[in-house]
Amino acid sequence: MVARAAQGRGYASEAARSLVTVLRQAGWTVTAHIHPRHHASQRVARAAGLVPTAASHGGETRWVSPPPAAP
Repeated sequence: MVARAAQGRGYASEAARSLVTVLRQAGWTVTAHIHPRHHASQRVARAAGLVPTAASHGGETRWVSPPPAAP
């Protein structure tokens, strides 16, 4: 959640990118469940490198970090 006055400035995307980077470097797979009509959250997830899947839970789409590229 970002304060209304700070929305649209990229703070959430920057924070999500940083968090996903740290978690992936530690070997974690990052997952998010986002409502299909919550476009701001989708933009943040996409900016963090997550991709939507065909899976859903409770009406929300599952987004995941793609597997690391092979060496």
